[in-house]
Amino acid sequence: MHQVLLTALFFFALASGACAEVRLTFYSHHFGTYGLGVTFPHAHVALSGTTGADAKPVKANFGFTADTISPSILWGSVEGAVVSMPDDYIAMSQPHLSLTISDEQYRSVLAIVDRWRKYPQPSYNLDTHNCVTFVKEIAIALRLPASNNVKFIRNPKEFLEDLQLRASKTNRILATGRPQPSIPSAQPHTNKTKTVTTGN
Repeated sequence: MHQVLLTALFFFALASGACAEVRLTFYSHHFGTYGLGVTFPHAHVALSGTTGADAKPVKANFGFTADTISPSILWGSVEGAVVSMPDDYIAMSQPHLSLTISDEQYRSVLAIVDRWRKYPQPSYNLDTHNCVTFVKEIAIALRLPASNNVKFIRNPKEFLEDLQLRASKTNRILATGRPQPSIPSAQPHTNKTKTVTTGN
């Protein structure tokens, strides 16, 4: 009986390890309202799942933005911060592509987040250091074919749509879906996202 129990536990551990994975999803958020305020176009990432090495649960999201949205961002650099948003904000956002990442890649993403948190202030610049360049750095770290075209610098949704299109042309696509145009409403997005795998 003892041997049977040990065998069962061994196979359970194997099955649990096989299911352990962290998924990262790139999102854009439209111009509209959220709560009592106005939300501006934004790009961010969300992570969920379980790490493989220590089965640590993961549920987090990160984006980079100006501390205060004001006309000052049009004139130069302002105070910036890495922020995490509530679940309902994520539900209102549009997913573009989703990836299964390794524990090493997960740590790389967290290192990027930490570095952006520590940039000297003022750290946010609308044309050089914003939410688009934040998610772009994460995409590059995950070996995704992110565009360097400056036309995307103020267009989070367009940048991520382009990233989604570029990723779809690689041989790493597992499943695809066409995103629907986002609208300024509080309804959660239910469209499918592109799912790709990345190299370690």
